[in-house]
Amino acid sequence: MAGLKGQYIQIVNEQGRVIGNGSNQEWFSDKPWCNVKGQGCGIIAALDACYHISGNNRVDKDEYGKRIESFLKCNPLSKLYMHQFFGKYALGLTPWQICRYINQCLKGSYKACYNGRYGHDDMLEKMEEMLDNDIPVIWSLYRMGKKITLYSYKSVTREYIPVTYTNSHYVNAIAVIHDASDVHKTMVKISSWGKLYYIDYDEYLEYVKGSLISSVCSNIILIKKKL
Repeated sequence: MAGLKGQYIQIVNEQGRVIGNGSNQEWFSDKPWCNVKGQGCGIIAALDACYHISGNNRVDKDEYGKRIESFLKCNPLSKLYMHQFFGKYALGLTPWQICRYINQCLKGSYKACYNGRYGHDDMLEKMEEMLDNDIPVIWSLYRMGKKITLYSYKSVTREYIPVTYTNSHYVNAIAVIHDASDVHKTMVKISSWGKLYYIDYDEYLEYVKGSLISSVCSNIILIKKKL
């Protein structure tokens, strides 16, 4: 198993109660959030990763909201990419916009770049290397016309139960579990919408199989500490 060494970022409310394992874009729905609720998964993934890498693993929700405002001010085109034209169509943030923000936020101590041109051949190994270095993996999930299953884990029965589906979405991978169960050989533990889920990596490979677009658009952001 590969996983983050430290505790993943927790979001707390005004009373100090933990309300999320990672943040939830649906908390930030009104102005000045600029459609963060609908298309803000890239911002959430970037901020969560930066908070964890910086060693700040317990963040007040209001403070988090201010960081979203800061992201939008530093990346004015992000508002255009998140805008839903005709109330339906939006591009969402690109991996390169996310990389640019991470490189700015971490002030040159880390280098972020997108793995899209390398496809999926050794993507899992790259994910495990990052996790072993206590770096969350920002993972873009995309396949035209398809969705991928997200599972929850029932510790009592030691089963992975399908709970929802997603597509065109950024998540943060925080662990890779080999020999997870008789049914699921390799599961990737992720944070999304303030909750913890699991993705079957073999199912992911089937989800992107045969799609040149997905080999680029469904991939990971590599973050490495500079020597």
